[in-house]
Amino acid sequence: MFAGSVITINLCAKAGTFPEYQNYVHTYLDSPSLGNWTFIEKPMFPLSFNRSQIGIGQNWSIVVPLRANHSYHAYCYGEWVDNGSEPKTDYDLYVYDPVGQMVGYHTEAAGLPEHLGNTVDEPFFTPQSSGNYTFVIRNDPRESKSSEQATFMLIEDVEPNIWHEHYVEGKDNDSLPVLETSWAYEFATDSPHIEVWVKVPENLDMYETRLYLMADSQSVNATLLNDVPLAWEPGLYGEKNDTYGGYNLESKEYRGVAYASCEFFGQDMFLNFTSPRVGKSLYHLVFIGETGSGTIEFLVKTEFANACLKPSILPGKVYPGNETAVEYISNSTDLRNATLWYSTSNWVNETKLTMDLIDNRTCRAIIPRQAVGTFVSYRAEAIDILENLLNSSGSYYVKNDLFINLSLPHETVPLGENVTVRGIVTPSIENLPLMVYFNSANGSVQVACYTDENGVFRAGFKPDNIGSWTVQASFSGDEYLYESTSQQLTADVEEPSFFAKYSLYIGGGMAAASIVGAIVYYKKFKG
Repeated sequence: MFAGSVITINLCAKAGTFPEYQNYVHTYLDSPSLGNWTFIEKPMFPLSFNRSQIGIGQNWSIVVPLRANHSYHAYCYGEWVDNGSEPKTDYDLYVYDPVGQMVGYHTEAAGLPEHLGNTVDEPFFTPQSSGNYTFVIRNDPRESKSSEQATFMLIEDVEPNIWHEHYVEGKDNDSLPVLETSWAYEFATDSPHIEVWVKVPENLDMYETRLYLMADSQSVNATLLNDVPLAWEPGLYGEKNDTYGGYNLESKEYRGVAYASCEFFGQDMFLNFTSPRVGKSLYHLVFIGETGSGTIEFLVKTEFANACLKPSILPGKVYPGNETAVEYISNSTDLRNATLWYSTSNWVNETKLTMDLIDNRTCRAIIPRQAVGTFVSYRAEAIDILENLLNSSGSYYVKNDLFINLSLPHETVPLGENVTVRGIVTPSIENLPLMVYFNSANGSVQVACYTDENGVFRAGFKPDNIGSWTVQASFSGDEYLYESTSQQLTADVEEPSFFAKYSLYIGGGMAAASIVGAIVYYKKFKG
């Protein structure tokens, strides 16, 4: 497969001087099997074709090792792209898997950049098997009238807000890089704020992690395919324009818009960048190893404001001797770990509990039993997979229940007499403050009272209108007892009976009649 003479072509003056490019981009001419072709050992280098390099009716093959089920951004653009009415060059692209089966062909009209995704709607190419894939650029003799400059680029795309892994090897003998010393990925986002988190294993010292801004969708010369920006072409070869470009994999070259390094083995790295651009932007992310080897974990974070902990199980009434469960659910992201702190001394002292992860988003802890009258404060802190710190807090008292039993000696009361209630609390507590509520359609009355040594209380008032009155007793709670309310009773206040209403007059009339009768009797029998 690698037969043919190796040549050096000045594809791009600056890129050709980079050692990484020279070491891992190999071009061959007149190979018996592939003709003119280039082998790119690492899928992260741009390949520039000069004017007339791919003549009309000729092919150029690019062989790149890809990994199954990984997404790659592949595109071909340059001077040949022409949206005008008289395009000159028509490059078509064909894709072959490791066994030589064609898995894609892209034959847009002359001057239109080819879309190299798996389908018409997908921006990325995702191989189904690992191995060397061949991308063939053909200058279509039926439609093309020229052979203009082009750049072919292929690089792995990583999805933001998901952790990824990458194997890194430091420099050989602390001086010469090897294949896995430098590597690059791309990602696109419309978030202006970006954080990159890198976890470095103990057996690896990283030279640098770098971030390069390569394009944004709002710039004048922006090119998008399926809503994904393509890199500013000169920037792929190390050129810089304001904050754009400068992309390279060399230790001594431009570091990008943000970068971080390790001072010792196993030191994690963090990048924080806010773009001055608006709209969707394209970035290249470069990792360069220093010494040792190991697999790093990295996260491109573009989501920041939405994650929070929502209560799933919170303490209700907590009784002495009971353990207390506290449970939270992350509303939008998976959790990595969670911790609960609680205090029974208003945070003078505190106790730490590791919360159990019930599933990817639910955390739970059990606070031990406490004595009656204890006030417990707690706070939960969780780290999600995006390195967000989620927190929530709460508190509760440990108390006993109080039961209030209420009775009405008389459910019907004549107007003008007291509506009286009697009650008792359990457990029996002396001098407990209660409030008794009397309510009717025409008014309400509140009567405060206290329990005696047996827990008994009484209350009453004299209504000034007839109708139904509801009666209910309530305790507002204290340090040791929960609030409590009795059952609701009803007393009917009615008009008094005829005799009761006119008893004074009836009583006075009967007395007068008795006196008159006595006088008559006296005169009749004594006269």
